[in-house]
Amino acid sequence: MHIIDILVGNAHPTKMENQNFNVQEYVKQMSILLNLEIKDEYQDGVIANFDKIKDIAEIVNNFTLPESIEIAPTFEP
Repeated sequence: MHIIDILVGNAHPTKMENQNFNVQEYVKQMSILLNLEIKDEYQDGVIANFDKIKDIAEIVNNFTLPESIEIAPTFEP
């Protein structure tokens, strides 16, 4: 079971793989969807940061959790 499955309550684990994810196109489409203008001077930085976020998300989503793990209803540090 993966972290994402626990977070969304998915009883049927999934492996999130999308080798064709285009970060540049994603940023472009989301800026249109959100009506958020990204100035040209920031475009490369935004794309670079989303690429890093994608890499981190892949690590987190591919981390397998044991079946015996339980969801904590309340976070207590």
